[in-house]
Parts: sequence; C-alpha cells; structure tokens
Amino acid sequence: MSDVKFSAQWALLGVLICFIAFGLGFWVFNQALPGYKMLAYPGIVATRFFSEEINFWPKLSIMLTGQYIA
Repeated sequence: MSDVKFSAQWALLGVLICFIAFGLGFWVFNQALPGYKMLAYPGIVATRFFSEEINFWPKLSIMLTGQYIA
C-alpha cells in the first residue's frame, strides 16, 4: 500500500469519526460529547478563523475539511 493511500484512509477515518461525534452531540444529545474538543481539534482550529455569523453547513464543511487536512 502506498503512503498516500494509507494517509488518505486515515484522514477519511478522522473525518468520519468527527462527523459522527458532531452528529451525535448536535442531533441526539443536544450537547457536546465528552472528549469532543480533543477529537475534533484540527477542525475546530480551522473554524476559528471564520466569523460566527457564517451558516451551519458551510461551517461544518470547513470543519471537516480542516479535520481532513490535519
């Protein structure tokens, strides 16, 4: 397996885990899950550069993109 393919698989797994944790916290429990900030830290850092007035879906895509790149 090439290094790029291996890295891409781990990056996609990180995005999937972050999206599941976010979805559970947002739609099921209506609060952040314990350890969420540590789990989704790269995505949270990516969204800090943008204003809070941004809509939900663009902010979620920025967060997941930041999670993937990290």
